[in-house]
Amino acid sequence: MNRLTVVVVLLALWVSTSYAKPYEVERRVDGYNVLMKIDRNPPVAGDNTVSIEVTDVSTGCACNATVAIEYSRPAMLGTPALRYKADTVLKGGRHVGKITLSAAGFWNIAVKITSHDKTWTTNFTVDVE
Repeated sequence: MNRLTVVVVLLALWVSTSYAKPYEVERRVDGYNVLMKIDRNPPVAGDNTVSIEVTDVSTGCACNATVAIEYSRPAMLGTPALRYKADTVLKGGRHVGKITLSAAGFWNIAVKITSHDKTWTTNFTVDVE
């Protein structure tokens, strides 16, 4: 009976973690809706997959836009400021990229949208565990 209980509890934990919702943040910048999703909630130190959905408010499609991610962490006691860039690839209507957050703490994520020779930036702050 004890083994069955352990198996059921482990199965329930596995199922609950496999269906966990991603970390989501939404912003609006100059006629665009930007929805950023990070595959882990909360984001963790290490590799995280980011998907960014950019939609034009008027047409609903931002197909011609390119998206880049810049992420940084301010200088802390004993550590210098950290600054990185990541490119994205358009897959299924979303811009997907990978960011490697090297340490826990607060990180600033800037999503840069370029369309028709103009660039817009929207900023997010995430707490990394």
